[in-house]
Amino acid sequence: MFGWFDSQAREIRQLNRDAPVVIEAARQSYRSELVQAIARLTDLRLQEAKQHCAEDRKCMERAVAHFRTLHRQSRSKHEHVGLTAYTLIIIYLRALIIGEACVAARSEIDAFLDEWRHTFAEDDGTFVS
Repeated sequence: MFGWFDSQAREIRQLNRDAPVVIEAARQSYRSELVQAIARLTDLRLQEAKQHCAEDRKCMERAVAHFRTLHRQSRSKHEHVGLTAYTLIIIYLRALIIGEACVAARSEIDAFLDEWRHTFAEDDGTFVS
């Protein structure tokens, strides 16, 4: 019984720690056009997942499994944009499932997306120059 609490506490710490690390690694490692593409893909797929799942925990867990598959595919193809975006999406959705204890992880990702949102075109998923 106590093992579950330990594992959940560990996951909470990891999610809250990993979100800013992944974002900072992207900023340090990639040029701004790629960071913008990461933010756009993250924002687009998160919006789709939120609309599809709403507050349904089981649906969010299935979405996490789907994005883990996309993450593996991106890793095997060495697609850095997809790899980073899907990492952030998985962190965000896991944080949503856990709830208030992971608000720091969600806030970090939301702030990152807000930083780039002004560059997204609303109608076609392209970027504003």
